[in-house]
Amino acid sequence: MTGTTFVPGEPADRVLVEAARRGDLYSWERLVRRYQEPVYRIAWLVVRDSDLAEKATQSTFVRAYRALSSLQDEAALLPWLIRIAAGESRQQRRESGRPNPSDRPIQRSATPQLPATPVASLGEVSDLSPRERQEVVEAFDRLGEDDRLVIAVRYLLGLSRADAADALSVGTGLVDEALRGAMVHLRSRLGPA
Repeated sequence: MTGTTFVPGEPADRVLVEAARRGDLYSWERLVRRYQEPVYRIAWLVVRDSDLAEKATQSTFVRAYRALSSLQDEAALLPWLIRIAAGESRQQRRESGRPNPSDRPIQRSATPQLPATPVASLGEVSDLSPRERQEVVEAFDRLGEDDRLVIAVRYLLGLSRADAADALSVGTGLVDEALRGAMVHLRSRLGPA
């Protein structure tokens, strides 16, 4: 998967980005609707609070719109938005005075349940019982922010290695290394197989 999402009957990202750069707010709104969910998911993974994630999502799209001229490759829109969302989310967390969520209990009210897909390499998700899926989600929740983000961009959002590297502002080798480390941490939290 690349940063460009094709929806039958919908214009490609690059077409909408170019129109938005010319001031077409309707085109920007279409892009916001297209990427609101993945941006919110990344924001929530960082702040672990639905209200802060919503604020971070909104500020991500405002900041991105203002910086559209700096987007070099319209096909890489999603990784670019993820990079902005991670930064905006960290800023929202700092401004709220909240500690890093890895150091405190997770706020569960009105937060989306993370699907078990981030750990597909641990086995087929469809083979897991509801209890096992919940254990995977809880183990994922206990990971540190960097581990959650690298797993999320590769498995939850399905970005390619190159797009994940772009979203995380690292090289592809570092994505592979970070992903291996994150999966080791996740497996250790799941306990013996």
